[in-house]
Amino acid sequence: MIWTEWDKLTEIIVGDVYDDISSLDVNDNEFKEGMHRILEETREDLNKLSELIKSFNVKVYRPKQLKFRPEQTRVFNSIVPYPAVFPRDMHIVYGNQIINTIGGDPNRYNESDFFVEIMTKLFNQGRDYISMPKPLLSNDYIDYKDHEGKILYHAANILKCGDTLLYSTPYTDKFVGRGTHTGFKWIKQHVKNVRWAEIKRPGHADGRIALLAPKVLLAKETNLIPHELRDWDVVKINSKALPRDFEMFRLTSFYSSRVKEWLNTWIGNVDETVFDINVLSIDPYNVISNSYDKDIATELKKRGINLIPFNFRHKFFFDGGLHCATLDLSREGERETYVTR
Repeated sequence: MIWTEWDKLTEIIVGDVYDDISSLDVNDNEFKEGMHRILEETREDLNKLSELIKSFNVKVYRPKQLKFRPEQTRVFNSIVPYPAVFPRDMHIVYGNQIINTIGGDPNRYNESDFFVEIMTKLFNQGRDYISMPKPLLSNDYIDYKDHEGKILYHAANILKCGDTLLYSTPYTDKFVGRGTHTGFKWIKQHVKNVRWAEIKRPGHADGRIALLAPKVLLAKETNLIPHELRDWDVVKINSKALPRDFEMFRLTSFYSSRVKEWLNTWIGNVDETVFDINVLSIDPYNVISNSYDKDIATELKKRGINLIPFNFRHKFFFDGGLHCATLDLSREGERETYVTR
């Protein structure tokens, strides 16, 4: 069972990457060599992360590494399918349920294949496992508001808080989101007897708020904290935002220009300007972070929480962090009420 983001962790999945992309059919050696370096170093980091988590007596699962190959469906081709680096993005785990969701990126259309063996094992152990139906997608990364009516929703839009789930607005006229209202409706039909609290900004919820312990949270923009959490103790992140030109870089495709620009311009630089909110709680007293901020560490220490920095070198290349790169499967603790109505 699992009810929160912070109870003592007992089981988790840590992501992984392709170990060989020699079959990548691209006539650009600089791109292939750069991609090989990124994947190799990411695997090193995820292996180290697994060992760190194991040191807290947590059982760690790793996804099956399928061989790299381009993918083709009835309606699109994917030259560089996404590796299994971020299991959180497409899986909701709450109570005894595991729900595989579907996003709108063709490069991630078959990402759940990496995790089928783990999910089948958990199903045979008594977990309730279901998957969203897969809609047809085009070759392009979609703007969700143009695809309303399709069942699409990123699992990372949701955070666990006892008998309440926090969720991000699917999209607005101003902000591109990570799901459709139809997709969220499907989620609500399959997650029963739960209360919902809205984060009124599209995007992954774990990029907005981190729930660290009962009544303690991290936030970058306090105006996005749901009113149901208005009595919580908020540790505000005051570090600079990511540079604007880097934010634009994050919108580029996963292919050659992105690899070259990342390795030549951005690697290391962005870590110096921002504390990443995408953290992983081991228990209410220990949290692993992508970066270190002395002021935040001091504030957390006042609340009895130890900040454990971990160097995940290429997290921003893949556009995620430690919370994204893991999927907690089981935590101790009971289903309780932590929010105000």
